Amino acid sequence: MNSKIVFYILDCLNPTVNTQVGDLQRIPFVKPSKELEECISALASQNITIKIYLNSYRVIEIKFKRNPLVAFSEVSLRERVLSYLNYENAQLTLVLINEAIINQLIFKLYALSPEDQTQIEANIGKCVGELPILAAARDEYLSATTIENELIIKFIQNLALTTFEEQQIQTIEAEFANLYQSNNDLEEFCKRHKLNPINVWYWFRESKVLPQGRTAEIALEFLADTCRTILTEDSDGIIPLVGLPGEPRLLDRIEQHCVNQGFTSAQFMQLDELLGRPMNEYLEHHFFKNFSDHLNLFMFLPKTPFIWHLSSGTVQGFEAYIIIYKWNRDSLYKLKTKYLGKRVESLEYRQIQLADANTAQAQNEKEKIRLQLLEITEFTRKIDELIEEGYDPKLDDGVGKNISPLQKKGMLRCDVLNAKQLDKYLKADW
Repeated sequence: MNSKIVFYILDCLNPTVNTQVGDLQRIPFVKPSKELEECISALASQNITIKIYLNSYRVIEIKFKRNPLVAFSEVSLRERVLSYLNYENAQLTLVLINEAIINQLIFKLYALSPEDQTQIEANIGKCVGELPILAAARDEYLSATTIENELIIKFIQNLALTTFEEQQIQTIEAEFANLYQSNNDLEEFCKRHKLNPINVWYWFRESKVLPQGRTAEIALEFLADTCRTILTEDSDGIIPLVGLPGEPRLLDRIEQHCVNQGFTSAQFMQLDELLGRPMNEYLEHHFFKNFSDHLNLFMFLPKTPFIWHLSSGTVQGFEAYIIIYKWNRDSLYKLKTKYLGKRVESLEYRQIQLADANTAQAQNEKEKIRLQLLEITEFTRKIDELIEEGYDPKLDDGVGKNISPLQKKGMLRCDVLNAKQLDKYLKADW
């Protein structure tokens, strides 16, 4: 059903984007031999296995196990990202090669003539795994990748050979920095440039270019998984960004967690480079929005961040991360009595320390503290309103319903729901 010939037939039967059940029923079916059926099934099963395993590196997937920054062991985090991307490219290349083999086997099953194949490929396109290949790339790929299926090895060895001018290679390598951004994954990159993925794998590995967009995504997912672990282990799932008596700040806990994962101090500092800015700044101003956008997984459905950034406002009187799995009505009381109370005590103590200081710096800090205390007073009032309104978050109600009252009162670092979604979830009665 995913072969070129079926796409071509469907386009002939119904040239619109709305394929109907009746269109599928009209596709001619040729019963394959048992040997051919087993061969195609084995290739398809291998592709599924590869995809499932690659998903184990993605925090948004149900089979997630470990982030690449933890799974790989190179000295620098930059090298770990490169090693992972080279491995991922090699595996995705194998998927595309397998798809090309399946496509050729289906052509053979339907006994298509060379002219028929040419007509189909002219309309639907040729599998990138069938495109010509560099001899050096072929030999290096077969050497570096473990392939046990002789059919795959023979297919790669029999691919037509080609050469490229140095200027062509440099032009392609110049675009590696944007690889993986938007819809520019390996397959789309190969289609656009009409390249066999083995060639792209080879040049990418040799270039050692680190795509900033994908690198920042890997670092974001690492940070999300780290924060989730820390917040889940925390007694109430509330951690302030500014340290309080008996409550270390989030950044310090993240650093300790990384050390426990085997990171050196130098490697922890390298996270700033991967994120594209200092981690403290990232946590305060960018993580929640980037993470919410990253979890905008389904069209027409709201973003689903499981970590929320509560903020009292622009002067950051109070900032904290919470996790939805531990968020409940009692959390509001803890915020008010434990966290906000300690934060106010800390700021008022600092005011006493600055009482006799008259420098410009001291005056600026006094003014900032005054504004922060006012902000906390307003934030406390919003919590009281939520309690009076009967706000009682439950995990099964989902992100949309639980977060909408907080967004309405301006208690989040950034909005998660659009205006239509906000109105819908504020009125939800489940």
